Amino acid sequence: MTSHDKFTIKTTLTEADVSGRDYITLDNEEEVGEHIVTHWHPMNIHKAISNEYGIELTIRDIDTKSDHKVNFRCNASYAGILQGHWRLNFIERRSLKTGDEIGFFWDPVLSILCFSVLVKNFL
Repeated sequence: MTSHDKFTIKTTLTEADVSGRDYITLDNEEEVGEHIVTHWHPMNIHKAISNEYGIELTIRDIDTKSDHKVNFRCNASYAGILQGHWRLNFIERRSLKTGDEIGFFWDPVLSILCFSVLVKNFL
């Protein structure tokens, strides 16, 4: 297993992801459901779906060893949105650009979402 294999949710950032909005969409419902939501208590799943703000999560940036709070909302099929200081804590702080590949995985022991920049686009 390579170090990138543990990242079960991967996305290449688009212009929309880095251009001013304060959220990122995790729209691969199967991956979000299987690799994140299935680890949660049913009350947290219900809150993530039914609450306007979702649930608060800690995201650990494993590259910089820093923790950040975000809100996670999803629909009933588990397409999710990470919001609340996403832009400041990830896009700006990590100088993310269009074409960068980022990854996430759920740590069931710590109950946190782990994040990394997998591929930096230097073009």
